[in-house]
Order: sequence, then structure tokens, then C-alpha cells
Amino acid sequence: MLSKKETNVSSWRDAIDRLEGAYSEQTLRSYRSDFAIFDSWCIANKLCSLPASPDTLAAFVVAQAPGLAANTLRRRLAGIRKVHRLFHLQNPAEDEEVLIAMRRVLRSKTRRPRQALGLTKELRDQLAAACGYDLAGLRDRALIMVGYDTMCRRSELAALRVEDLTPLDDGSMLALIRRAKNDPFGDGRDGFVSATAAEALKAWLEAANISEEWLFRRVNSGRAGTDALHPHSIGRMLKQRAVAAGLPTAIASRLSGHSMRVGAAQDMVANGADILPVMRSGGWKSINVVARYVQNVELAKLASWRR
Repeated sequence: MLSKKETNVSSWRDAIDRLEGAYSEQTLRSYRSDFAIFDSWCIANKLCSLPASPDTLAAFVVAQAPGLAANTLRRRLAGIRKVHRLFHLQNPAEDEEVLIAMRRVLRSKTRRPRQALGLTKELRDQLAAACGYDLAGLRDRALIMVGYDTMCRRSELAALRVEDLTPLDDGSMLALIRRAKNDPFGDGRDGFVSATAAEALKAWLEAANISEEWLFRRVNSGRAGTDALHPHSIGRMLKQRAVAAGLPTAIASRLSGHSMRVGAAQDMVANGADILPVMRSGGWKSINVVARYVQNVELAKLASWRR
């Protein structure tokens, strides 16, 4: 027979399991991880996690604050809030004591997020040139070129399938991005793949003997697997190719799975594009995010006009 604690732990996990299909896997992982951290903290401090009192949640916010970024702390509260709602319990995160604690924490931290280094055209070409002509090199070159052109997030790149490609008469392609972080219901958008990137992509597909399903796959022992490339591996790959290209560690360490997306946006603005076309190309819904990505480009242009 389960103890009271075991029943509570099982029940909140079961409650989150009910959300399968309604939310992305990443969101569900965050809910599980964040509430588990809160539950463990409550057990260690002999407090009740479900339902949690406002005083308990305020104390948790204060205890977690020193080691967490503001966005991570907000995400923790979102997970706790969601679990309480699933049980139709009063949301302790709405209490004034919790709001005050959170505001105090946010005022003690800087809000400026650490931005990934943009993989602009110059850097893109350096990394692509560092890719060899073995199977992994062909894949990485194609991924870098397609990622830059389509301005895909890393999860969108990993989810691309051969069936999503539409060849065009001039040798370029359209790639259907079926679902995105800000497109949970799959309205989709088209990403443009230049003729140069399309050639790199064809070389990879032919060498890997891929004609259907996942576009970018793992390579093991010189052979392409059947599984899609994991999104997290894209950032690691960029860092490795940067090192192979002889780039300084300070540059390689700042590359991430979003770098191709950021760099393409920066290049578009540097070449005179307005923010709205950039947003449409990359599937952004918030102008604030894009504005932050291209801020340095705009400042450089402003400085050049003042000379």
C-alpha cells in the first residue's frame, strides 16, 4: 500500500501525464522537473508542496533565487502554478506575499539575457569550410547552410523531413516548418533554402541514402541512423566545427543552436531589411526578441551614419 507521500508524488506526476498531446514534450519535461524540485525542497524543509501555502512558495522563491536566472525562476513558478490548477487548488503564486518576494528577487538581478553569438554569413562560410566530405561533414555542412537560410530554431531543424522539401525551378527549395515553439497548433511556415544550400543538402541525402522521413540524422560508425538528430546536439556540433575552423575559444563557446537564426537576422538588417520581413522569415511573433538580436547591428549602422 502506498504511503501518503508516495500517493501525492504519484498523483502530481499522473496529473501532468494527462497533458500529453496538449503541450510540447519540452514543456511537460519542465513541469515535471520544476515541480519535482519544489516537492523535494518542501520535503527537506518539512513543508507541504500540494497544496502549497503562499508562505511556503515565497520562501522557496527566496531560497532558489541566488542560483537561478530570473527566467528559470519564473518557469519554476509556472510549473507549480500548473500543478495546482490541475488539482483545482488555489494558486499560491497569485498571493501578494509571493508577488512581493518575486519582485524583490527580480530587482536584485539584471534582466538582460545572454545572447547567442550570431552565425553571420562570414562565420557560416568558415564553419562550412571546416566540414569534411565524410558523412558527418556532409551532414553538418548541409545543416549549417539550411539552418542559416531557413532561420529555424534547433528543434525545427531537427524535425525537418524529406517530405517537407519542395524543389523550385532555379535549384532552390522551400522547406515546410510544420510546428514551432510559438506555433503549437501547427499552422506552419515556409523557409527558403538557397540553391547553394540545396546542393549541400542533396549531397548529404545522396551520401546517406536518405529518401524519406528525417532530414538530419545521427551518424554512427560512418553510417546514417534512422533517428532524427537531437536538437541539443546542434549547438555542440557548431562549437566543434568552429574549433576545427581555427576560431578562438571565445567565439566557439558562444555559439548555440540558435546562432544560425540570430546571424541570419543580423545579416538581413545589415543589408537594409526592416524588422517585419525579418520576423516573417524567422517566424517570430515578438518584435522585442528580434530587436534584441539585431540591436548591435542597428547601433553599428547608426554610428556609421554619424561619421
